[in-house]
Amino acid sequence: MKKCAFCMCPADSPEHVFSDWMLSLLPPNERYICNERIVSRDEYIRYPRKKIRIIAKVVCTPCNNGWMSAIESRLKPILKDAFFDEVQRTFIPAQLGTIAAFAFKTLVVANHKDLSALPFFTAAERFRFRRDLHIPDGVQVWMATRQAIAGKYYGFWKSVHGKSDKHFTYGFANYICTWNFQNIVLQAMATKWQDKRRRNTTPPMSFPQNEHWEKASVAIWPLPPDDIQWPPSFCLGDRNLVEYRDRWDQIKVQFS
Repeated sequence: MKKCAFCMCPADSPEHVFSDWMLSLLPPNERYICNERIVSRDEYIRYPRKKIRIIAKVVCTPCNNGWMSAIESRLKPILKDAFFDEVQRTFIPAQLGTIAAFAFKTLVVANHKDLSALPFFTAAERFRFRRDLHIPDGVQVWMATRQAIAGKYYGFWKSVHGKSDKHFTYGFANYICTWNFQNIVLQAMATKWQDKRRRNTTPPMSFPQNEHWEKASVAIWPLPPDDIQWPPSFCLGDRNLVEYRDRWDQIKVQFS
């Protein structure tokens, strides 16, 4: 059995991509259409379900029922109503820190779900997050809102290894996970230098989002100095949601 993504225990507990408390907010007796990528066959399958159950068997029971459950307990009162309404509200830095911790946890889970190479994050980084919820350097998190459609219920998650176009010495790798449930879209990106020696001497790169997204997407990690007003003035529709999801897949930079 594979090891837990956050400790050395066996990964014997499935982690739900969409938590039970989130799914309990949806109307009962609905039928949902699921699109799922089968990594081993590199293809997508489409199927109906009465109950959504998307899991990743990458964590252990103590982690899942302990500190991970504590994150969910703190997240619920912060986002429960925001999933479905467009009421103006204020998020304070402490709340944004909880949302960012959930987004980073989801990023690590996504990386380990279909792991075919070394994990993107070191064991030390993952184990430290388990101990004190320390998000590693080089991680950025944004939050956006999806356009609500009456009577429609939706969500997705997608993760991908991005890449740069630079020579190895200046090249970097990134890993992105975009997660959506109803009105809330979370996007977490981590960046690290490809050259291991450079990682020890130079901080990871960070990237400001294009002005094109400023009215729709709010940077929540690293923590902003002030409260943020929610929701932003622009909602992501289906077409620009795809553009938003894929915006970091390939990054071109110039070094002076």
